[in-house]
Amino acid sequence: MFRLFKKKVKESETFQNDHPEYEFTWHEISEHNPFNKRILDIRSFTQHILAFTKDKYVAELFNKQRHSIGKELTNTKIPESKTISVNLIYPHNGSKIEGAAYKAKCMEDKWDIYGWDNIIYFTRSWTGEVVYKAFISVSDNNFEINKIEYIPDEYNEHDQSLVVSNVHFLIKTLAFNAIYPHKVPTVLINDKDIALYSFSQFGHNCWYATYDDIADVIVKNS
Repeated sequence: MFRLFKKKVKESETFQNDHPEYEFTWHEISEHNPFNKRILDIRSFTQHILAFTKDKYVAELFNKQRHSIGKELTNTKIPESKTISVNLIYPHNGSKIEGAAYKAKCMEDKWDIYGWDNIIYFTRSWTGEVVYKAFISVSDNNFEINKIEYIPDEYNEHDQSLVVSNVHFLIKTLAFNAIYPHKVPTVLINDKDIALYSFSQFGHNCWYATYDDIADVIVKNS
């Protein structure tokens, strides 16, 4: 069983490139852009990079967690966490949200998601670290996130909207299987840096980056 307070484990990620040519393209809002946001297409990078670790302990953690349903997380505390109030609503059939909602299938898949006792846990698939805890209420037609507890980092410390955007992106893409843009910090100005950050955060489950908030993204029908 995982300890209540886990020692923070560095992911120690190493990349392998099976597609040496990258083409990063910014798309302005237009009829040819499927979203109502200015986006950077990073698919040539995120869809062709392989991730692995040389740290045996991290590899063992990843493999061990493939068998977890997250029940051991119910009393997990996030050290030095911060909280933010939100109002994120998603369609739902009213059933209890319990167990594994999403499990990483490979090491390019960076997140596991679990639900227990009206809390959704977003954990890093490599280490099991709980990065976000989303506190929810469930009704007959939807579930609502009203508060997020999170680990402060160098980016969200100055921009809490990244916390909201990341949680929203993970739910839309992993739980609802949607193609959706993700928000990146404005301090990242080089396209390759944006792609590296995006892959480190979301692995091959990200395709388009934006500097804009994404809670109000509209996906155009093709």
